[in-house]
Amino acid sequence: MQAVSVKVGDAYSSNYVNQLYKQLLTFDKNCVYCCMTDNREGLDPNIEVIPITDEFKERKWWNKTKLFKPGLFDKPTIYLDLDCFIHTDPNIFFDTSYQDKLCLLKTYWFNEDLATKIHQCTVNSSVMIIFENNCELVWKEARDHMEKIYKSFYGLDPWLYRRQMKNINFFKPGLVYSYKHGCIFPGDTKQNLLRQLPICIFDDANNRDEVLNGLWRTI
Repeated sequence: MQAVSVKVGDAYSSNYVNQLYKQLLTFDKNCVYCCMTDNREGLDPNIEVIPITDEFKERKWWNKTKLFKPGLFDKPTIYLDLDCFIHTDPNIFFDTSYQDKLCLLKTYWFNEDLATKIHQCTVNSSVMIIFENNCELVWKEARDHMEKIYKSFYGLDPWLYRRQMKNINFFKPGLVYSYKHGCIFPGDTKQNLLRQLPICIFDDANNRDEVLNGLWRTI
């Protein structure tokens, strides 16, 4: 299994990267874990570093667009935000039936109409699968029009929703859940609840660090 995360700036310490690596190793002792970063200090020496520079000083999450560069990965790779927690084997995400396009999350935990009004999208890029060259069209727009995209959209997710829907696939429901918002609307939306599903994302969770620290102690 090959996995990657992005760490730019000081919003997340190196411990977040190292803890994700420990989680991955519990499911695959031969896991290759890469970190795209502008600072490798404190990272486990077994983590492969892909050096990058911070080109988005105010909204650093836009550095994630560098993941889409064709040829960057020589095998199917799972991307994980640094505040994810892996409960069960992530190999389940490597489904070749959707390898023709970039694959990511749909926010199944929200009412779709409400999500588009409040969050401007139903897309979440906390977990993605990148197959070799399957996001070439996404990369092309990012490369050729980044200044315009950056001015038009606050984050990646609304951009992908508005401009790239034809070039992406979605994971099936129940593989990833939101700690703050739940799993699937309307039947499973209890907030601030851990579930025994493959991956938990902590987007917008007020007590993220407290919960993650407790989970890290169980590894």
